[in-house]
Amino acid sequence: MSNFTLADHPFFSAKSQAEAELSLEMLDDGVVLISADGAVLHMTTEAARQLGIAAEAARGRYFSDLPVKCQGWDDLVHAVVTGQATDCMLRRVDGREILAAPRSAPELTGSPAARIIVLRDLAGLDYRRERATRQAKAMRTVFIAENRTRPDFIEQRRLAPELDRVLSRGERAMLQGGRILITGESGVGKTEVAKFLHSTVADADAPFVVANCALSGDAQFARAMFGAPAAGGQQRLVGLIEQSEGGTLFLDEVAEIPLTAQALLLRFLEDGIVSNPDGGEQRVVNVRVIAATNRDLRQMVREGRFRADLYYRLAVVPLRVPPLRDMPALIDHLTGRFLQTINQRRQAALFVPRRVREMLGDYSFPGNIRELLNIVQKLSIFLEEVDDLAELMADLLAPIDIPGLDAASATAGQGVEPYDLRSEVRRYERTLIDKAIRLHGSKRKAANALGVDIGTIVRKTADPTAETSTATTAKTYSGEPKT
Repeated sequence: MSNFTLADHPFFSAKSQAEAELSLEMLDDGVVLISADGAVLHMTTEAARQLGIAAEAARGRYFSDLPVKCQGWDDLVHAVVTGQATDCMLRRVDGREILAAPRSAPELTGSPAARIIVLRDLAGLDYRRERATRQAKAMRTVFIAENRTRPDFIEQRRLAPELDRVLSRGERAMLQGGRILITGESGVGKTEVAKFLHSTVADADAPFVVANCALSGDAQFARAMFGAPAAGGQQRLVGLIEQSEGGTLFLDEVAEIPLTAQALLLRFLEDGIVSNPDGGEQRVVNVRVIAATNRDLRQMVREGRFRADLYYRLAVVPLRVPPLRDMPALIDHLTGRFLQTINQRRQAALFVPRRVREMLGDYSFPGNIRELLNIVQKLSIFLEEVDDLAELMADLLAPIDIPGLDAASATAGQGVEPYDLRSEVRRYERTLIDKAIRLHGSKRKAANALGVDIGTIVRKTADPTAETSTATTAKTYSGEPKT
């Protein structure tokens, strides 16, 4: 019989702190190690991702002081402080549920007060269980457009302050019952933003109903929104407004509502009343309304193609989602998120070379997040069979002309520049400056590295809309912005 013991196994025989941390990173679940006095000794990358905080920022802080924004967090802190071995359910702001299991670890530390917490992402566990039991069809090809990874807005807000400002304003609007108009270029994720804002105020079972306003004419729009009477022995058609009761009605592509049908929607927004198509009594329907468009509604109002009164009913709180090129820090994050889902459906995991990630970081993405998703999907298919990586990337990163992009980008005075040479040079300069700042850690060091003075860096990284946005927010809402 071998004399090899459990302590000799590479997982337990770490000779240094770095080796021990590397061993913990092998686990699929998140792990938090807490000392006898309640300080965080170590937090794995997976645990930090699930909790939405930076792992290094957690080390040395008391567990009870960690800035975690999850429902059920106070219960977990209480269990840790009191030494209870009680499983706790955490619910993140994006709806994902995490099972937290705190346990005492006297055999590791010699003190019953020392704790270890195991965090398990239940959505990921459900997927792996279904895959292991082959509930899904074997080897079925499913692209992430059909079943994609939901956005990790906790991490995105940390990486992109521009997006955090948008979501924070939207959260305040939802809490105060204000109607929201989400604008932005095609592919920036307006629907996902709407779903996130819905989840901040709605119960888990509250409906989120999407009405694609671009798919119908006058009669079809009225039928879809308000329902239709019973006919031919069939039950009456329940409209989307009634289906949304107690939840959120998302009016996607709202600019495409036929002009004559806009009056019907306006009437509902004014009094909240829906008539029974069978001729019964009218009733009030309690529903939140979020609208979205990539068109310039103000210009359409000026041209007589959209009702001004309907615009003001919908756009109580306008939210512009920035294009991906203005949030370069999200490119690598989103690439990794898309790869996670793709690799769940591949026999061999796809790894994107660093050079390819750098090329993606330098690209302007006129098609935004949707284009990045398309590129990552193509990489999954073509990367392993090409000899010339540069040629492949040249094909994938060849932007196409998107009709109406320039007009849609200049939405309601929001200052997105059209695609001319001067603006493209500015975008390229901003990309280089941002990379230099991230690499060297400060604007002054970035200026030295790029061979320019600090004033140039400050001027080229200034946000011309920051003062206006701050003033508008201060007039509309009281209190500090939510972070």
